[in-house]
Amino acid sequence: MKHRQIEAFRGVMQSGTTAQAANLMSVTQPAVSRLIADLEISLDFKLFERTKGRLHPTPEALRFYNGVERFYIGMDELDSAARQIREQRPSDLKICVTPALSTSVLPLAVKKFRESHPSVAFQIETASFNQIALKLQTHQATLGISHAFPDLPGILQEPLAEAAHVCAMHETHPLAKREVIRVEDLENENVLRILPAQQVNWDDTHNVLDGANIQYRSDIGIQSSHTGYSMIAENLAVGVIEPFGAGPWQANGVIARPFEPCIEYSYIVATPEGLPPSEHLAAFVRTLKGVTAEFLHGLGNAET
Repeated sequence: MKHRQIEAFRGVMQSGTTAQAANLMSVTQPAVSRLIADLEISLDFKLFERTKGRLHPTPEALRFYNGVERFYIGMDELDSAARQIREQRPSDLKICVTPALSTSVLPLAVKKFRESHPSVAFQIETASFNQIALKLQTHQATLGISHAFPDLPGILQEPLAEAAHVCAMHETHPLAKREVIRVEDLENENVLRILPAQQVNWDDTHNVLDGANIQYRSDIGIQSSHTGYSMIAENLAVGVIEPFGAGPWQANGVIARPFEPCIEYSYIVATPEGLPPSEHLAAFVRTLKGVTAEFLHGLGNAET
């Protein structure tokens, strides 16, 4: 494979025709066709089918294009890093965060941090626990914000918070009249079941329910807490669930109450092992910890 062949393929995929790709590359249309043909020989699979004068990428071409785009994204990031060095600008903070934290404490932390560090740029990706771990291990992220990891190679983690689950229900639900929800109050209720996510297991929640010897249903299983809150917003169930994602759902009639007995889970910030020290990253982590403590204090949860 040669770079010019890849460039021709990418041009055709993006523009849809060899003529437009030729204009982008400042070459002739036959030259683009020849480059594509040579690339197909090199790859040993067909990239395009021609139907009624139009090019249609093959399934193999679509898979190959995904790899090509990752390559170009990497090149764009190298260009950006070079510009930052030339202009003596701080590196972007590349953050991977779980959905619930991305809509609660993270925006508050970014806002507060930008007051004193306006030149720092952010790249924020919402991801699952396992995706965050992989991004950190492969140095594709500078910071992960999540519930606690087990000990994983290549990842350094430090505590962010201990957060107690809340009991969430629709505002029209009879339980919404209570200030505190106790486990026995869930008798005969439909309680969301939080599905395990490989290395993260939420068994503590249902262990408490099962240990109380109460009758309850649990016929809706979810992994994302925002999915859970959406079910609660439709009054399909109540949930003993993490507190961070509740805020955006208040406008949809969701109410969260303290739950007893207390069920706490640990949350952490994590960085790749071997990451060079960064004053801006350290300052942001301090800001995040402060904002998270204030957020949980407002909910009545214990701070770390």
